[in-house]
Amino acid sequence: MSGSSLGTIGPQILTEPVLSCHLTESTMPMVTPVLSRCCSVFGAMLLLLCSQMSFALDASLLEPLGESSIIRLRDGSTLVGEVNDIRDGRLSVKAVFSETPISIGLEHIEGLTSSKSAALLLEDGRLITVSPLKVDRGQLQGAESGLALTAVKLLNPKAWERGQGYHWQGKVSSALAYSRGNTETDELDVALATVFTSVRNRYTFDGTIEQDYNYNTVVTTSGRSQQKTATADNWKLLLKYDHFLEDPRNYVGANVSVEADALADIDMRTYIGPYVGRKLFTDSRYQLDGELGFAFVKTEYDPEATKPNSNYTGMNWNFTGSSDILGGGSALYLKHVGIIDLQDAQQFILKTTAGLSFPLFFGLEGAAEVTVDYDGTAADDKEELDQVYKFRVGYTW
Repeated sequence: MSGSSLGTIGPQILTEPVLSCHLTESTMPMVTPVLSRCCSVFGAMLLLLCSQMSFALDASLLEPLGESSIIRLRDGSTLVGEVNDIRDGRLSVKAVFSETPISIGLEHIEGLTSSKSAALLLEDGRLITVSPLKVDRGQLQGAESGLALTAVKLLNPKAWERGQGYHWQGKVSSALAYSRGNTETDELDVALATVFTSVRNRYTFDGTIEQDYNYNTVVTTSGRSQQKTATADNWKLLLKYDHFLEDPRNYVGANVSVEADALADIDMRTYIGPYVGRKLFTDSRYQLDGELGFAFVKTEYDPEATKPNSNYTGMNWNFTGSSDILGGGSALYLKHVGIIDLQDAQQFILKTTAGLSFPLFFGLEGAAEVTVDYDGTAADDKEELDQVYKFRVGYTW
């Protein structure tokens, strides 16, 4: 190998040079400009590639990701997420950084860019379609000129929300027990609740029946026998009708309830009356209806009870609510009914049920609930306060 060679690789192993380059003082002036030009071209290409990558990265932050949309607010902030719903003057957005939907008032939205088309039900009852859904300066694009986003009542409304038919919801559940041995028990507890809702009307049916018995062995001189003891024997039916007003959060209605409780010596209790109501919370996280009205109450006691039958006019209030704040398909729920005698404030009735429902398997759901009832009109020898803890299994649709 020549002494001017840049070097050889593994001279002890290889007998021929892998790379050989001869540079002399006479060839250096010719090589230097070429190397300089190559470095300049390579540097320019590298700079261009980096700038393109930076532009693509910045653009990816501004473009909708899949089904996501870009929401620009009037205060200059920007939110990227999936638009879930428009209802009650608010837009619901599911963002990647939040497990719960974000609710934004429509009046705060400056712009919205989405790749999806949408059917929009307006406050005046018209149904329009825009493709894609886009808002600029608070105005819907692709629709009639000057149509503000605040004029939208619902996003992608269902058939019943457009005034076609009813929305049917319901739940049936039971808590059953049958045991034989040292302790013998029969328990039957069935509940059914269903609601039919349209744009203007809502019909509610709620029914429960509970019959629990214990069997105790009694030994007498004549032999052994079983004594049947009722630990719960009651039933209840509730029917309600609601008519929604121009503002659908407000409504008027009437309810009628019939119930009996053998252990409380109540053969029959009936109340009926009108009320006014309002949907206090209507978003996806919290739902709560409140009602206030009057009720005519009639109670018939067991003939063996010491308390005479009673009739009175009272004030009636109701609260019904639910929340999915815990997530995972679970729901907290509340039912509360109150009636107070207008002539005797010490005679009032409170019925409260609170619980937690959660999914099980095959579409079934479980529920752990507590019921606390106070009856200020109870028979003289009966307890005024009644508490029941239950675990239920049911199906919801």
